[in-house]
Amino acid sequence: MSVLVGHGIHVAWGWLMFTGSLFAGPRGDLIHAPLLPDALYTLSLGANVVVLAAFALWGRSLAPLFKREGVAVAAAVLMAAGTFSASRFVPLLLGSPTALVEVLAGLMTGAGAGVFLLLWGEVLLSFGVRGCLLYFAASSFLAALAHIAAGLVPVEAVQALVSLAPVVELALYRTAVGRRGLALARSNRTAEVPAPLPRNVVALGVFFGISFGAMRGFFFHVDEAGLADARHVVSMLFVMAACVLVYVVSVRRGTDFGRLTYQIALPLVALGFLLLPLSQGWSLAATAAYRIGFQYMYVILWGLWVYCARRDGTASLWLIACGLLSLQLSKLVGFVASADAITVLGAAFDPSVFTSVFLFATVVFALFAKENHIAEGGWEGVRPAAEASDEASFAEQRYEGAAAVFSLSPRETEVFYLLLRGRSRAHIAKELVVTEETVKSHIKAIYQKAGVHTKQDLIDRVEALAG
Repeated sequence: MSVLVGHGIHVAWGWLMFTGSLFAGPRGDLIHAPLLPDALYTLSLGANVVVLAAFALWGRSLAPLFKREGVAVAAAVLMAAGTFSASRFVPLLLGSPTALVEVLAGLMTGAGAGVFLLLWGEVLLSFGVRGCLLYFAASSFLAALAHIAAGLVPVEAVQALVSLAPVVELALYRTAVGRRGLALARSNRTAEVPAPLPRNVVALGVFFGISFGAMRGFFFHVDEAGLADARHVVSMLFVMAACVLVYVVSVRRGTDFGRLTYQIALPLVALGFLLLPLSQGWSLAATAAYRIGFQYMYVILWGLWVYCARRDGTASLWLIACGLLSLQLSKLVGFVASADAITVLGAAFDPSVFTSVFLFATVVFALFAKENHIAEGGWEGVRPAAEASDEASFAEQRYEGAAAVFSLSPRETEVFYLLLRGRSRAHIAKELVVTEETVKSHIKAIYQKAGVHTKQDLIDRVEALAG
C-alpha cells in the first residue's frame, strides 16, 4: 500500500505541478522569453534531464540508491522547496518575486523529481514485470482521480497540498524500502560485466517522448485554462481508461509486449494526431485517444525496462536512468520544437501539416520497428503476466541456507520466510492459522537463534549470509 500511494502521490504531484496553469501561466508568470515556452515546465524538465544524464553516466558503478538514505531526503527537500517557490504563497510572504525565483523553482523541482523517479524505479523493479505494470497502472489511476478532484478545490488549498506532497511521499517511500529490503537488494544491483543498452526499448522511448512533447507543445498555444478545463478533465479520464486497459490486456490476459506496442499504443497515437486539427469536439477526442496511447505506452515502457534489467543482468540504476533519460529528453525536444515552431510561424502555422508530419512519422516508425532491427530485442513475444515475481519462491530458494544456518524448526522456517517478505504478525498469524502470541514466540526464537534483536538486524544478517 505504501508503494501504491507513495508512487501515486509522485505522479499526481507532477501532473498538478505542470498542467492546468496551477503554479504558472502557460507562458510563465515571471519569465517572458518568446522561445522559452512554459518556463517553469521547460526548466524543470531540463533539470530532470541533467540529473538523469548524470546517473546514466555513472550508474553502472553506483550502488543502488535505496541504500543511501540521504538521497531521498534531499530529493524531497528540493521538490518541496521548488513547489513552494512556484506557489502563490511566495508573493504573500516575501513580496513580489523576481524571475530568479521561477528559475530556482524549475531547477529544484526538476532535480528532485529526477532523483525520485529513479528511487521509485528501484522499488518497482523489485516487483518484477507483472508487479511493476500492476502498481504503475494502479498508482497512475489514483493520481488521475486526484487531479480531477483538485479541480473542485480552491487553488490555494491545492497548492498547499502539492507543496506538502513530497514530504508525504518521502515518508511512504521509506516505509516501502523498510518493508521490501530483501527484494530491493536482490533486484537492484551493479553489473560486473557491462551489458549493452537495449536500443529497441530506447527507440520506443525516444519516439513516444518526441510525439508527447509535440502534442503538449501544440496544446500549449491552444488552452491552459485551469484544472477544471474540459481538456484536462478529459485527459485525466482517459489516463484512467489507459490504466484499466493496461491491467486488462497485459496483467490479466497476458498479451505479449509486441502486440501491446504495435496493435494498441501506436494506433491510438496515430488516431490522436489524425483528430487533432479538426473542430473543438474532435480535438477533445484527439486528446482522449492520444492520452490513452501515451499513458498506456508509458506503463509498458516501465515493464520493458524491468524485463531488460532482469534478463540481461544490467546495472539496474543505469538502465532505468538511460530509459528515463531517453524519454524525458525527447519530451523536452518535442515540446520546445513544437511550441517554438508555432510561435515563429504564427498565422502561417497549419495544424493539418503538423499532424500529417507526425502521422507519417508514426507509420514509418511502426513499419521500421516491426520489420527492421528495432524489434530484434527478444521482448516481442514476452507476456508480462508470465514474468510475475514469485516472492515465496524467491525466499525459499535464496534464503533457505540462512534457515539451515539458524537451525530453525519447520514452523519457525515458515514464520521466517513470511517475516522476510515484510508480513506483519497479524498477517502471519492469519496465514498460518495460529494466534499472534504464537507468532510472537516463534519470532523471538528466530531472533535468538540468529543472534539478533530486531527485524532489521535479521535482514542484515540474512543478506550477509546470502552474499
